[in-house]
Amino acid sequence: MKLPTNVFFFVTIIQVALGKSPRQVFGSLEGSITLPSGADPSWNLSSIEWSIFRNNTWIATYRIPVLNIKRIKRYDGRLSLDITSGDLTINGLNKEDNMVYTVDVINTKGEDSSNRIELTVNPRLQPPTIKTIASTSVKGVCVLVLNCSAVDKDVSLSWQVTHSSEIIFIKTNPDGNSAVIGAFLNTTQNLPEFICTSSRNTGSVSTVITPTCEVDELPQLTRYRHVMAFCVGVFLGSFLTVLIYYVKGKMCE
Repeated sequence: MKLPTNVFFFVTIIQVALGKSPRQVFGSLEGSITLPSGADPSWNLSSIEWSIFRNNTWIATYRIPVLNIKRIKRYDGRLSLDITSGDLTINGLNKEDNMVYTVDVINTKGEDSSNRIELTVNPRLQPPTIKTIASTSVKGVCVLVLNCSAVDKDVSLSWQVTHSSEIIFIKTNPDGNSAVIGAFLNTTQNLPEFICTSSRNTGSVSTVITPTCEVDELPQLTRYRHVMAFCVGVFLGSFLTVLIYYVKGKMCE
């Protein structure tokens, strides 16, 4: 039997929608996440349906003028539905919230749109740990080396220093779970804050310290081993980079 043209078109649209890969979003345990409906911002929505599972179990719906966000007990008190945008916010995230969510919206003109969003809930990021490797003050100059490390996996670490124009070097280890910063600071001025931030797609968390410098007019060599190793590493890295570019330039002549 030949299907009417309008029915065939509708079936085709459904097949295309189901075949689309869901949009990936990430949240943190006990945190909040807003799932975007993807509806056209210019639309005046008359119907919003958020559902889960293959049988399209509704968890939040809006049909002018009725809003219902208490359809499933496990979501009681955790949902918020924006009836203008169609976006759904889930609070108090837990591991059971890991799943694909489907949203169907219709505007006042009868136009419709569907989207699927896959939510992944990750453990909350732990603040990174900052340890002082070396801290020595000699004749008004503070030689400082700090190490930042993270217990979380698959994070990136970054350093930020406030109110400082002094010489600063930063080196991140290949594994991404530790980063060293070295600085030569003027002890006649207030020392800046050193901020280490651990970041992942779910967000970021920082640790802030204001270090102090130990006064040592005749420092022992062992106190400088980390500082010297750090500075030599930075120097050699820069030197080798310049050397490689120089050799390549000569070969191209």
